[in-house]
Amino acid sequence: MLLWYVWIRLVDGAWHRVDEISKQLRLPSNAIEWAAKFLCDKGMAERGFEEDEIRLHQGNAKFEDAVRALSPSSKPSK
Repeated sequence: MLLWYVWIRLVDGAWHRVDEISKQLRLPSNAIEWAAKFLCDKGMAERGFEEDEIRLHQGNAKFEDAVRALSPSSKPSK
């Protein structure tokens, strides 16, 4: 659910501050920071010049991709 709430705040493609998202959602900033880092690590979002800013990449990012990135691979390991 946390990723969904953060995603909804970022879906407009504008720059958003992590601390503002934290205040809006009434969640700890470290939880928002985790979601922001996850989305950036998966290539779905980017950080601004200031570390506290984040936005979704324009165009191809879909929330379903974020969910898939959370799910462990169902392929057996070799």
